[in-house]
Amino acid sequence: MTAVRFRPETRAAIEAVRLGLLMAGEQSGRAAVTPKAGRDIVTSADIAVEDAIRELIAGRTGLPVVGEEHGGEIPPDGSACWLVDPICGTRNYASGTPLYAINVALAEGGQVTAGVVGDPSAGEVLVAELGGGAVASAGLARDDWRRLHTTDAARTVAIEPARSAGSRREHAAAVIADIVRADRWDFRSLASTLSLAYVAGGRLSAWAVFVTDSPVHCAAGSLVVREAGGVVSDLDGVAWSTDSDSCLVSANARLHGELLDLVAKWRD
Repeated sequence: MTAVRFRPETRAAIEAVRLGLLMAGEQSGRAAVTPKAGRDIVTSADIAVEDAIRELIAGRTGLPVVGEEHGGEIPPDGSACWLVDPICGTRNYASGTPLYAINVALAEGGQVTAGVVGDPSAGEVLVAELGGGAVASAGLARDDWRRLHTTDAARTVAIEPARSAGSRREHAAAVIADIVRADRWDFRSLASTLSLAYVAGGRLSAWAVFVTDSPVHCAAGSLVVREAGGVVSDLDGVAWSTDSDSCLVSANARLHGELLDLVAKWRD
């Protein structure tokens, strides 16, 4: 195990994620479900968890919060703000499946500088600070940390069409079909940015989402993957940023290049 000293903002985010995991766990199976746009849903737990996280991190730091459920805007001048996705994988959560993540990230000067991901499926909290590597806790409430290092040993790739539509959804379908036919990797679709934590921890080799409508979904996990040694970009191969509308993460540069070639092969 490794002793790690985090900056105060990261400590606040860790506490907020732990609180969110506790609240989500307590409401599992009891949270009210409400339809959103398309096939999306929101539960009362999503809202309660975001409210609690907002109150904690804003109270500790005085920084504005951009959240999945209550919105907000990233400051145009690049000043610091929080990006919060209270339960990413809401349909999994509402179905009683623990394949969801709680994501809290700090953005400063146009880049993500701290990211914390709560993973109830593995009982871990994953943490990264820019330039400081990535770690995971030995339990949801413990401060014993182990270093994370990406690996493609799992030979498993997850792809999410997510909210893609029209030609972009057809693009996602073609890439998924090619991966299945190639029979080089096992294929998954977890319907959650929990997949980012799985790449950082070596449980997945790579993950791609074809549409993201807000940086709150990928901000925390993308930093954890990068600091664990992985590669993160959008589907055009441009380094991921809070302006990106897609995301591809891989355990290493070789695999990342292969997947970018596959994505380009089926692009219109």
